[in-house]
Amino acid sequence: MHRTPFRRLANATAAFLSQSRSLPAQERVYRTNFVLHVMNGAFGGLGDALTGSALVMTAFLSQLTTSNLLIALLPPLRDAGWYLPQFFMASLMDRTRLKISAYRASTVFRMAAWLAMVVSIFTIQDHHLLLVAVFACTIAISLLAGFAALPFLMLTAKVIPPDRRGLVFGLRQLAGGLLGIAAGGAVALILGGGAGLTFPHNYALVLAGGASGYALSYIVLGFMHEEPDEVAAHTPPMLANLREAWAIARTDQQYQRYIVMRVALLVAAACVPFLTVYAKRTLAVSDAFIGTLISVTLSSSLLSNMAWARVSDRRGNRLVMIVAAIMGATFCGLAALTTAFSAEALNSTAARLTLLALFAVSGAMVAGINLASNPLMIEIAPPGRQSLYIGLSNSILGVVLLLTSLVGLIVDHFGFAGLFLFSALAFIVALERLAGMREPRVC
Repeated sequence: MHRTPFRRLANATAAFLSQSRSLPAQERVYRTNFVLHVMNGAFGGLGDALTGSALVMTAFLSQLTTSNLLIALLPPLRDAGWYLPQFFMASLMDRTRLKISAYRASTVFRMAAWLAMVVSIFTIQDHHLLLVAVFACTIAISLLAGFAALPFLMLTAKVIPPDRRGLVFGLRQLAGGLLGIAAGGAVALILGGGAGLTFPHNYALVLAGGASGYALSYIVLGFMHEEPDEVAAHTPPMLANLREAWAIARTDQQYQRYIVMRVALLVAAACVPFLTVYAKRTLAVSDAFIGTLISVTLSSSLLSNMAWARVSDRRGNRLVMIVAAIMGATFCGLAALTTAFSAEALNSTAARLTLLALFAVSGAMVAGINLASNPLMIEIAPPGRQSLYIGLSNSILGVVLLLTSLVGLIVDHFGFAGLFLFSALAFIVALERLAGMREPRVC
């Protein structure tokens, strides 16, 4: 009987779980951690789908303000806090025997910040005050996520073997994509008025669902089992870490290429949320159509995930990043091309089909980058220095993310075409850096 890839995956997963009882205790712990890691990604994917800055939050903000700078500021604010604190937490993580304890400590505060966001949208009527509240809650959520990020990455490096990291991140995104596709239908229904709510309460309901998904993801990961580390007798103070970080940045060429590549990709990806703004302002798409775009984006991510995972585990994460960057450059080039069409052409069915295709490409591209970037960083970091390498990398990227908010000024001065062409150039820079990198050793 013919079996689809998804049926084979389901059978393999069932076998993976059913065999656990007869395995040695250490293997059972690994399999439990593996499943919890994937469940964390699944519920997190649901939260991402319902609160995504590239679609839901961008569409929401575009109805609160006409400022391109403010709209461009929200995605990097939301993401930068995940990166920024990590270097400053490196010494603390070196002294922490159980990384999971630091992750658990952030959970209650992160859930409270999401609750504050939802309550604000339900209760604040003045749009200017609501805008301030949304940004304040976003900053709090982002920074709290940053305190959980380094423990999460070090825990992953500790409990997931190198030859299974591509698989675990692929399954995380696959499961999250399945939940996200269903969420896209719910978004289309709610934002289209199916729940009987008007703006901004319809967005508050969507964000409440996303916050629930995140809460489940935090709780699930907190159940992972971790063996305590042997803490070094002497951990370097912050000043010593700063000196070592400067030495790494000056002398490690592999690291230099990796950082420039990641910076270029962050800058390039800054155009993705503006495709939604472009669609609403130029094509006048409805809020319900935003839900359709979510489903298309997540479907594309879903269908590409296991292919990315297979390439990651068999050919390496560098190749995944190369292919994803090529897709990104193509995406930006096609998006820039559409801006040359006439108003009549832009409002045609063909234009909307083109928009769906662009979001499909962006879904596969982002899936590849998300799957491979963290494992590639773990591979580049020398054993015993992972906290410093990972923390330094992500703190640098956090600063860059904040600066990407300036892409709103590019739209103001050069239009959407200028932004899309600028992003295409950044993808090309990333490709050049990737081409010069050695294939990292697996550690």
